[in-house]
Amino acid sequence: MRNYMILLAAMLAAAGCNKKIDAISPLTKIDKDGELASAAGIVEATVGNYSMLRQNLTGDYDEPLLNLSESRGNNVTLRTFGPADMRTDGFWFRNSNGAGLGFSLPVYRGSYQLIVSVNTVLEGIEKFRQTSFGGATEADKNAVLYAKGENHFLRAFAYFNLIRLYAKPYYQGAETNAGVPLKMTSSLAELPSPSTVKEVYEFIIAELKLSAQLMKTPVTKPNSFAGKVAAWALLSRVYLYMGGSVANPGAAFNEEAVTYADSALLHNNGKFALLQGNDYRNLFADDQNGAIGRAKFATNKEIIFAFDNMTGNTAIGLMYNYDPLAGGAGFFMPSADLQSLFTAQDIRNTFFRVNPSTGYRETTKLLVLMNQLLTRAPNIYFRTGELYLNRAEANAKLKNYAAARADLLTIHTRAGLPASDITAIADADLLTAILKERRMELAFEGHAGYDYFRNGLPMIRKAADNNGTELVIQPTDPKVVLTIPNF
Repeated sequence: MRNYMILLAAMLAAAGCNKKIDAISPLTKIDKDGELASAAGIVEATVGNYSMLRQNLTGDYDEPLLNLSESRGNNVTLRTFGPADMRTDGFWFRNSNGAGLGFSLPVYRGSYQLIVSVNTVLEGIEKFRQTSFGGATEADKNAVLYAKGENHFLRAFAYFNLIRLYAKPYYQGAETNAGVPLKMTSSLAELPSPSTVKEVYEFIIAELKLSAQLMKTPVTKPNSFAGKVAAWALLSRVYLYMGGSVANPGAAFNEEAVTYADSALLHNNGKFALLQGNDYRNLFADDQNGAIGRAKFATNKEIIFAFDNMTGNTAIGLMYNYDPLAGGAGFFMPSADLQSLFTAQDIRNTFFRVNPSTGYRETTKLLVLMNQLLTRAPNIYFRTGELYLNRAEANAKLKNYAAARADLLTIHTRAGLPASDITAIADADLLTAILKERRMELAFEGHAGYDYFRNGLPMIRKAADNNGTELVIQPTDPKVVLTIPNF
C-alpha cells in the first residue's frame, strides 16, 4: 500500500490576523498518469487518505483532534499539574497560536494535508472518468464511483472538524463570520481566503449529499471505511450544529437533523443497531488484555464508522490511561462533576476503572491492548447511540416532545436506568435532560465543548486544576475559537 499512500503535505503558514493559506508545498506527489490512472490505484490511494486520519507528515491527527475536542469541555481534569505543553494547552493555560504549545498546529496542518490529498485523488478520478471509465469493467466502475464518494466524505469530515474549531458557532452570524479557506484543488497556486461560516457549512452539506449518493454503488466495505450511512450520520450532526441555540433554535435545520438520523437508523439494511445488555457493556469495557476483542469491531452493529487501529497503534489512549510499563501518560482524569452523574446501576458506570499503579479512576473507552503509551482501540467517529441523541435534541427544539422523549428513554433505559426517570420530566425540561444524557453517553468521544457552545450555553468546569474555582467559558468568549497557528 505504501506506493499509493497519499503523502501530499499542506505546509501551511498563516498570516496572523487575515488567516490565509500562504503556502502549500508537496513532499511526494501522486502521479495522475501513474497510480491514479487505474481503478486499483484509485482505490489504494483512497485507502491512503484514510490513513491520514491517524497519522500525517507532521505527526498524529487523531490525538490532537480528540484532545482539543475534550480538553475544552468539562468531562476531564488534569491528573498532574505543571507547565503548559501540547497536551494540556486547552483552556487550562492558554490557547496558544505557536508551534510549540497547543495542538492547533498539527490539527490545522493535518486537516489541509488530508484535504489536498483528497483533491489530488479526486482530480485523478476525474481524469480517469474522461479517459478510461467507459472501457472499464463494471466492477472497476463501481470501485471508482465508491472511492469518489469516500473522498468527498473525507473532505467534508476534515472541513467540519476545522469549522467547529476555528470559527464561531453557526448561530452567531454565520453569514458574515469568517470560517476557514475552502481549498478545492491540489494546485499550489490556489491560496484561497477564508470563506464565511455559512459557505463552509453549505459546502460540507453538498459534499456529504454527493458522497452518500455515490456510496450507494454496490460495493461492500466494513465499518472501518465510510459508507452512505456514515455520510447520513455526519449530515445529522452537521445540521444539529446549525440548529441554533437553546434559546433560539431554528426549525429547518433541526428538521434536517431528524431526517438524516432517521435515514441512518432506519435505512441501513440491518447493518447497524443500538447494542443492548452485555453487548453494550462490552462496547467500552476494559480490554487491556484483549480478551473481549474490542480491537476487532467489524461485526459491531453500534459502530457506523471508526478508524481501525488493529494493525497500527494510536496515541489517543494516552490522554486517559496511565501506562505503568512506560511510566507515563494518563494526564486527563474523568472530572468529579461528570462521575457524579452516574449511579451504581448505570451500565456506563462500568466504563471506568481504578488504575492499580496510580489509584486514580480512569475511563476505559480507549483501554484496548494498551502498551508503551499506545492503544489498539478503534477511534469511533459515528455510532448509533449518538444518532438517537441527535434526533432527541432536534425534536426537543422542534417541540416534538413525544418523539424526543422516546429517543431519550431508549438511551436512558439501554443504560440500565428506570423509565420513570424520563417519563417524569416535564416537556419544558426535556432538552436539558437530553443534553445531560448526551454528556454522559458520549463522554470522552470528542463532543464535550462543542455541545455547550453550539447551543449558546456556558461551559462550566469545576476542577482543582483551576485553583479550586469554577472556570466559566461563555459561548461568545474569544477562546471558543482556536487561533490559526502561527508557523
